[in-house]
Amino acid sequence: MALGQVQIPSLGRGRDGTEVKIYTRGGDKGETTLLGGVRVSKNDPRVTAYGTVDELNAALGVAIALEKGNPSGLSSDDLRSLQEDLFTMGARLAAADPERALRKGTIPALVEGRIAELEAWIDRLDADLPSLDAFVLPGGSIVAAQLHVARTICRRAERTVMELLSEQPDLDEVVIPYLNRLSDLLFMLARYVNHQKDHKDTLWLPQRRLRDDNR
Repeated sequence: MALGQVQIPSLGRGRDGTEVKIYTRGGDKGETTLLGGVRVSKNDPRVTAYGTVDELNAALGVAIALEKGNPSGLSSDDLRSLQEDLFTMGARLAAADPERALRKGTIPALVEGRIAELEAWIDRLDADLPSLDAFVLPGGSIVAAQLHVARTICRRAERTVMELLSEQPDLDEVVIPYLNRLSDLLFMLARYVNHQKDHKDTLWLPQRRLRDDNR
């Protein structure tokens, strides 16, 4: 099941032999079910948060698929590990009582050490890239452009999770720092892909543009 479909059981046949279908009709009135059985509106901030994380995961899936057809040296396994992290995060956000679910082992925990791993990854990429003294315009190769799309969705996911902080202050311990670091990583990955493909970063240089226009 996808994060946006947390109420869907495994497809196939149930224990009584009846067919289990992907549609349940349970959301036809504008409500959905959190992990744990609590019904909420589909525009509930929690649903918005895990839905945006799901969107980010899908955007990464596109990047992985594009990388297969346009190899640039990225590890599909490394990118899939990010998808695993996001699914873990989505389960945390979709749980009606996340602390209870974590204690029972119903959902896995996103560990703090994972953030340090992202930072080490960023540092390795940074060591191989030319330094920057200006903002970068999103684009370049098709894989890099998709990574920039994922980066912007990641920032939006971060903002939606921030909306939950008043009710769940513990989200700023791992979840929000992870999304913050992931957006930085996606930026660096986009630069790395363009570097591997001999696409120079397109820099935003407004002052130079102004000077050129006034000549």
